[in-house]
Amino acid sequence: MLKKKIEAWLDMNEDGVLNFEDLKIATAPFVSHEWMFVGGLFIFIGSLGNVFEIWDIDTDAFLAAAGLVAMLEYAEDKRSRRK
Repeated sequence: MLKKKIEAWLDMNEDGVLNFEDLKIATAPFVSHEWMFVGGLFIFIGSLGNVFEIWDIDTDAFLAAAGLVAMLEYAEDKRSRRK
């Protein structure tokens, strides 16, 4: 029962099937080159600040940001190839 509720919630185009089209609709506002640029900028500026000891950001934050940017790049690539 819970599985059906989750599937209904994730079924963005309400066709009864969870597929890439649902993912594309759900991630459209978040997946763009602008967000990838922002993520890359965070990694770049944050790393420079750590190198020059302006601040001390845990490296796990940079790995998380890099992972997020990589996932956004993958999703954008898949979306652009399907057009």
